[in-house]
Amino acid sequence: MNDLRLEDQVIVIVEDDTNSYLATMDLLKMEGAESIYGCNSSNEAMELVDTLPTVDLFLLDIYMPGETGYDLIKRIRANPKVQASRVVALTASVMYDDIRRMQEAGFDSFIGKPVRPTRFGGQVRQILSGDDLWDWR
Repeated sequence: MNDLRLEDQVIVIVEDDTNSYLATMDLLKMEGAESIYGCNSSNEAMELVDTLPTVDLFLLDIYMPGETGYDLIKRIRANPKVQASRVVALTASVMYDDIRRMQEAGFDSFIGKPVRPTRFGGQVRQILSGDDLWDWR
């Protein structure tokens, strides 16, 4: 699990809050990630998917203007090119019912905001290694 190199992974962050996006990107870069792409809407994310050879990991905010993360995961799972990608809800919605809804919607994992900088890289590696993670704290 910890041997997984983030340098080799393609990661797409879908987040409408610029500060959250930049913080997430910085944490990923500190862990060695190089192929990080950011989008602020579902439509922008799906347009980006068309330009990339693959996506290993999506980090989705749940509550964005327009289409939510719940809408976007349906589009990801319906797209043969990325339907097997790992999809993580990265959100401040940490109530039990929220997490259960994320599981039912098909998310592979959940990481609560604010993320813990000392744990985030390990959490991302764990998820990319195939483990499910439902960590609200």
